[in-house]
Amino acid sequence: APVMTAATQALKQRYRGSNVIYGGAGNKILAAALGEVTVSLQHKVGGPWDLCAPTAVLLGFGGKITDLFGEEISMYQSEGTGFGRSNERGWIATPPNMEEVHMNIVKCL
Repeated sequence: APVMTAATQALKQRYRGSNVIYGGAGNKILAAALGEVTVSLQHKVGGPWDLCAPTAVLLGFGGKITDLFGEEISMYQSEGTGFGRSNERGWIATPPNMEEVHMNIVKCL
């Protein structure tokens, strides 16, 4: 997707990093929780089943997750319809002790 290409390029330039491909939303967020990556970035989300457990682990380890705009992740549709698509604004997940980096990434995007 063009948004991911642009975001990835911006972050690689800013932080001189590389792009690591992980399969599955949970694996991407857990990589951040374990400090295997500086940031996990995703432009869309399938549903709450993709985010609930890995987000709990990430937060339990002291990491941070927001949408691409720095707002709290919305697990369920605002209409309260239950198991709908969750946050349509993607996510940024960072390891513990990376609060400043997280906020700089939000600004960079």
